[in-house]
Amino acid sequence: MIPNRRLVPLLLLLPAVAVGCKQRQEPAPPVGEAAVPAPAAVQVASFDLGKAVGPDMKVVAPSTSFGVRDTIYVSIATTGSSAAATLATRWTFQDGQVVHEDSRTIAPTGPAVTEFHIMNPAPWPTGDYKVEVLLDGVSAGTKDFTVK
Repeated sequence: MIPNRRLVPLLLLLPAVAVGCKQRQEPAPPVGEAAVPAPAAVQVASFDLGKAVGPDMKVVAPSTSFGVRDTIYVSIATTGSSAAATLATRWTFQDGQVVHEDSRTIAPTGPAVTEFHIMNPAPWPTGDYKVEVLLDGVSAGTKDFTVK
């Protein structure tokens, strides 16, 4: 029996349509190997101000009130990894005047803590201050503090 001539072209197209509709699948990792996720980019997790830091570079007792002769510390906790990230601080007085700026290149491979501080051989002028933390030039936040 000879198949209907109209059906022959349709029957020839079916395998091509089936192949074209097949979804692309990513190859599975080899047996015994788990897929390793890419490391997360470094981020500022938190930061605290205080009058002292411990050996782990963390502020011992967080504070937002300081005396005129205090050294003022900021302890910055980061997460993630980077071959070279720039962590910076900008300290300003109540009128926006920059008191001090500092930066460091860090290369964390996981959670890390970095410390910055300011001190003044003369007494600090009393008033309101602010510290801004920047990661790669982008603000990660600010904290206000007072010198009394």
